[in-house]
Amino acid sequence: MTRVFDHLILLCGCIVMVGPVVALGAELLSSGDIWPQLRDLVAADQILGYRLGLGPMLMNSLLLALGVAGLACLLSLPAAYALVFFRLPAREWIFGIMLLAMFFPIETRILPSFAVVHELGLLNTRAGMVLPIVASGFGVLVFRQFLRQVPNEVIEAARLDGAGPLRCLWDILVPMSAPMLAALFAIFFVMGWNQYVWPMMLATTRQDMVTVVSGVARAGPGAVEGQALALLALLPPGVVMLVSQRWLMRGLTSGIH
Repeated sequence: MTRVFDHLILLCGCIVMVGPVVALGAELLSSGDIWPQLRDLVAADQILGYRLGLGPMLMNSLLLALGVAGLACLLSLPAAYALVFFRLPAREWIFGIMLLAMFFPIETRILPSFAVVHELGLLNTRAGMVLPIVASGFGVLVFRQFLRQVPNEVIEAARLDGAGPLRCLWDILVPMSAPMLAALFAIFFVMGWNQYVWPMMLATTRQDMVTVVSGVARAGPGAVEGQALALLALLPPGVVMLVSQRWLMRGLTSGIH
């Protein structure tokens, strides 16, 4: 009975969280206007008044999501490695400063970020679109908690065998962190894909950098065109989460103990 009760609680949670999305998708798919609108969006060279079609718009969202996910994973693991295994002065303070970015999302620091990107000459560039979103301490936090569980004897044995810091990172810690890397990649991918305010603000003069989420906002949630774009915007992050769900729980729970 305890197991049945636990599964009922999980089932209720799934219904509450996934039910609205499933209901919206079913309503859109059952609508007679959605399929012609989808065909028009796929075939059109220019949509929503932009000088680009659906394909380039999807590619912009994909590049943004892949850039955020790839850079976040690439930077978070070495940063956590240095904080755990190197005797850095005031490393706890450094870690605390990194975590401050978690409490200030991009929307709250959008004006200072815009000023910095402008000074660096990164307006209307993909680098300027990706880098401020990557500035988050979440990946460092999770990797640090995981690496603190790795026995120091493992690293010391590798050093005695002649392995340097980069060799220890690449040959020992990266394979051990593979499930967590996959989990964090999926999380950061969805976070990058769902960005709305920052890409719109950064691309001040370039319409060829418009993302799908920006197109949904421009069309409006009540318009059939916006509903069709919203349906398409759900597919890539949904596929990523379904594919990575095996590593998602393994990776995140291994870093919380």
